[in-house]
Amino acid sequence: METHTFATGDHLFFTSDTHFGHQNILQYSQRPFKSVEEMDRVLIDNWNNAVAKDDTVYHLGDFAFGEPKRIKEVVSQLNGNIVLIKGNHDRHPEKLTDVFGGIYEQLMLKVGGQRVLLNHYPYLCYAGTYNSCRATWQLFGHLHLKPNGTGADFERVVNCFPFQYDVGVDLNGYAPVSWERVRERILFQIQNKTNVMHWLKAE
Repeated sequence: METHTFATGDHLFFTSDTHFGHQNILQYSQRPFKSVEEMDRVLIDNWNNAVAKDDTVYHLGDFAFGEPKRIKEVVSQLNGNIVLIKGNHDRHPEKLTDVFGGIYEQLMLKVGGQRVLLNHYPYLCYAGTYNSCRATWQLFGHLHLKPNGTGADFERVVNCFPFQYDVGVDLNGYAPVSWERVRERILFQIQNKTNVMHWLKAE
């Protein structure tokens, strides 16, 4: 598995499940938008308000619906170098290699010495989960977790490790989340012996 290494987490962001152009996601995830056009506009504005042109964004899958031409149009409006971790709805990745700064099935990061596994799906078992001092963290998407939300996978979330976090837009203000924010939340989960379920009730 390829590893990307960063001395610090400055200028580093994560997101997932934007679903640009996906009409049905409005109902499926109960998103607070009147139309897919409004959703796309808000997601783009939120993204660019958080991310600068020289930042790096790891998108953990389900970027957009539509043909490659439309996806390229969306990417052209977004700040940052975007690295895509493929989700179950990401089609034709071979036609998008010129717009993303890399396309992967999964990826390992090392940020200031902390190992972080990136995958579209949350794992219940992976290398590095049983080293209590230097556990490998995992960031994921797919579940569309949100405060007061429900879903087919909701009951399984109780099994997540404290060092896992959902970076999907539904849980993070419909915007990419910074490494510092991710780090704060995971450290809180570890220190308080809780997991991502905490944020489904607290906000």
